[in-house]
Amino acid sequence: MNKSVQPTPEQVKIIDELGNLVITAKPGSGKTFTIVEKIGVISEGLMEYQGVIAISFTRKASQELELRCKRKGILRRNHFFGTIDKFYISEIIMPFSKILTGKSVPLEVKDSFNDFPEYEKLKGLKEDFGSKELQLLLEKSLLDGHIFLEICGETAFFILNKVPECLLYLKARYTHIFIDEYQDCGEIQHNIFLKLVGKGIFGIAVGDLNQAIYAFSNRYSKYLFSLMSNNNFTHLEITHNHRCHKTVSDYSLALMGVPNITLEDESRVFKVNVIGTDENVINSIECNLPILKKKYGLKNNSDFAILCRGNETAKRASLFLRTDNKLFVDTALDKSNSYWGMLFNDMLTSFFSYKMGLTTILEFVESRINEDYEKKRFEKGLEILTEIFSLEEDQLGNQIDLFIKFAQLIYPEHKDEKICVDLKRILENEQKLDSFKPATENEVNIMTLHKSKGLEFKCVFLLDLYRWIVPPEGKRVTSEDYTQALNLFYVGVTRAIEACYIMQGTLRYRAKQKDFWTAEESPFLYLNNTTFLRKDLVWKDELLVSQN
Repeated sequence: MNKSVQPTPEQVKIIDELGNLVITAKPGSGKTFTIVEKIGVISEGLMEYQGVIAISFTRKASQELELRCKRKGILRRNHFFGTIDKFYISEIIMPFSKILTGKSVPLEVKDSFNDFPEYEKLKGLKEDFGSKELQLLLEKSLLDGHIFLEICGETAFFILNKVPECLLYLKARYTHIFIDEYQDCGEIQHNIFLKLVGKGIFGIAVGDLNQAIYAFSNRYSKYLFSLMSNNNFTHLEITHNHRCHKTVSDYSLALMGVPNITLEDESRVFKVNVIGTDENVINSIECNLPILKKKYGLKNNSDFAILCRGNETAKRASLFLRTDNKLFVDTALDKSNSYWGMLFNDMLTSFFSYKMGLTTILEFVESRINEDYEKKRFEKGLEILTEIFSLEEDQLGNQIDLFIKFAQLIYPEHKDEKICVDLKRILENEQKLDSFKPATENEVNIMTLHKSKGLEFKCVFLLDLYRWIVPPEGKRVTSEDYTQALNLFYVGVTRAIEACYIMQGTLRYRAKQKDFWTAEESPFLYLNNTTFLRKDLVWKDELLVSQN
């Protein structure tokens, strides 16, 4: 007989905790197991007509959660399992639009505005939800029997605000709402969640901090962090089997403003002071690699990564490091904040991951197209991506039309001819294309912070954490630039599994002037009492010395 899995103490705390929760976890930490166990405990105390809402952002994740609940014996028919779009459509729009419009009309989901130019203005709801003109047009579209998938969140929120019976029904039927992958929530999803919680439905938001920060504001989940600082929510973590050492995670949380962080273990985040230039910094890293391998039980050079703010620092690091290393140069795709640019970047990264058996075509398409409501589009996406991923590397340069075809399918409203030109240059350039391939076991990874997004390494060295660099300063620097720089610092810290070393030289190289300048530490190193969550070290060419 198989021994049943027992929850860890921190999982037990989450399962037993009452009230609103925001749970942060990393892949491999038992997140889904914890959700299933908590749904099971809640189910035992429900009335016959009650259930919980369990929302995932992909159909695959939703099916997995429902299957595991069934295996657990949680068979209540009043539970809702599904994607967030499915919840909006089946639980809010379909049953309550007739009260809004005063007329019962058969409704059909439309995946595009292309065939309905008279309603194309409704896309503006995302930027101007309060527009009376657009709200009237939305009501008219419902009277005509159309649910537009692109704005189903806005449609559901409008109904929640206009039809009191909808909130009363949801409160009567559901006691709790779980939303997994909360870092992917946008403003409308967040507002709907808070509205339901405000009505008395207990909210459980589950997020993956490793995926919560990107360099671009439209992919930065301020909503997950806002819940972590919200007094109406209790913040709990799942750290068992955590890929990132807890002290590294704690440092990153404090960096982003999460209060009351206290260390429960010896810190694995270090500020390392080195006398001299970036060459001296790299030499000190090289001298200490054998020590760190022994300290953390590491075998391969690929367990280490040197992360830099820009390409110039990365190139110099690669030049100075005598140990075998692989330099990953930023391409136009890495820094692009356009829909097509980010998509092309993900496609190329996944292409090489697929060739190594690390990902599947199905996973890629499922994360971008909802099969429940867009079956034909979903099948088309599988067809195009299968054709791309079946190519050999040297064939990619002649198949840019396939990449564009896929982008038009995923983001038809965000055509970007400039990024297509950039993509073509990458596909035809062996060196640039090489930047999307992983390093071999004997090579130290050297790349920019942009390039490191989504990756992880046992031990990370952060360069360029200087004033004027991270964050930038000057009259032209905006608050958005500051936020992006902070996000990049967070990205750098959380790439580290075992330890993070923030390297500080006394002189920094200025690429434009081709000279050296006195280095001043980044103000980010003193944000939110993070100084108390790390250790200071001094490294020399011969040995590592702790600085008390």
